[in-house]
Parts: sequence; structure tokens; C-alpha cells
Amino acid sequence: MIIEEKNGLKLLKFENLAGAAELVAVVSTRAGGVSPAPYAGLNLGFGTKDSPENALSNLKLLCAAVNAPFERVVRMRQVHMANVKVIDRDFDFICAPAALTNTDALITGLKSVPLLALSSDCALTVFYDPVHSALAVSHSGWRGALLNIYSQVIATMQLRYGTRPGEIIVGVSPMISAENYPVKEDFIEKLRVFYPEDVPRKCMRLKDGRHHFNLKELLKYQLVALGVKNYEFAHMCTYADKDLFYSWRRDGENAGHFGLLAMLTTS
Repeated sequence: MIIEEKNGLKLLKFENLAGAAELVAVVSTRAGGVSPAPYAGLNLGFGTKDSPENALSNLKLLCAAVNAPFERVVRMRQVHMANVKVIDRDFDFICAPAALTNTDALITGLKSVPLLALSSDCALTVFYDPVHSALAVSHSGWRGALLNIYSQVIATMQLRYGTRPGEIIVGVSPMISAENYPVKEDFIEKLRVFYPEDVPRKCMRLKDGRHHFNLKELLKYQLVALGVKNYEFAHMCTYADKDLFYSWRRDGENAGHFGLLAMLTTS
């Protein structure tokens, strides 16, 4: 990934999307912002114990740094499922940036509509179709991954815009690494319900007598199986890099949220 500093914020950009002239796509870090400790920095989480006013101010700072219209931001009240919503011309932007409920992925073909997904350990993903000028963002923890939210996003893009998986460019944010992601025994059984036996073997490892889940490996498996060829994963761990990222597993209720903001532009 490419690290850039803008207006006091430290932002991450995907190398495979750097040449896309009509696209803005950035992953925020906790650097900058107005939130006090323990959320110190650019906390975008409206559902935390940080004040909503701070989260709103931080979102405005992020939008200003990338020239995105704050009043047209579409965000989600994520529920760790695989529910997808399309933002089209009928969307009521008067309510923006109010959060859409029961949603973990957003899709649009509209210009100048920033889509926002939030995380504090989960994977945030941007899907860009340069041929049909379509865009999506998604949030996936272990539940969204087991439900294969990627398949829902790509299928919806195919239906609405004629997107072909082989033409999509995908970028996946930092997430918690397997090193820091212990899971209970019953998780393996859940994984076996959804996937063939070779998948649990690839996505699980044993460390100090405990099973650890490799979320990145499962997401990579899904992209390949869906026919996506151009993808980039950030090689950073949200749990390990305390200076840059919020982590629920590390900090519990004191964890804020970083975000992935993506937008099609008119240029």
C-alpha cells in the first residue's frame, strides 16, 4: 500500500488502484482527528463511547482531505451479515450521512457519492469496475466471510451494471492477522459447514494449543473462486499496529473505528 499524509491525516491507498483517474479510495488510520483518549485520533465510529460530534468532525476531516462531498456520504450501521444495498438516483441524500441499517456492503454507479465502511479488526474491501464505472465497498468479519459477502457484492454488480469478475479491481484493508486471532473450537465446525475440507486447513493454524483464524486467507480464496484476478491485500495487522489502527480484540469498548472511503469522480 501507499502511505500519504494529507491535512495532518495519515491515509493508505492501494497500489493497484493508483492509476484509476475516476476513483478515490483511501483507508484512514487513527493519525490526526479530534477524538480524545482512549479513542485518540481519527475515530469514525458513531457507535462508540466517543461523542457523535467527534466522529462527525473526523468524517468531515477525512472528506476534506480527499475532496469528497461530506453531505453526500453514505455509511452503514453494519451487522456482520452479507446484506447489500445499491445507492441509485432514488436515494435520499437529504438524510446523508445518516447510516443505512442492517447493511454490510454498498454499491453505486453514481459519481461524487462517497461510500464509507468501518472497521476495528474486520476487513474493508473496495470493488472497482473500470469498464462499467461501478463501485462497491464492504465490511466482513468472520460472519460476513463465512456468508461470502463478496459473492453477494459481485453478483449484485453483475445484475445492475454488467460487471464481469475478471475486470474488477479489488483492494482489501488491513485486518487482524491470524497471529492475533484465536477462535474457539466450534468455529472450525462452522467453517466446515460452509466450505470444503481444504479451506479450513488453509485458514486455520494451531498456536500454543489454540486455533487461530486467517481471515485474509479465506477472503483471498473467495476472490479467486469468484474469478477476480486483480486484487491487493494490505499486509498490516490492526491488532499489532496500535499507533495506526483501532482493534476491538485489543482494546474492547475503548476501540474506535477506522474507515475505507471510496468514490467515483467526474474526472
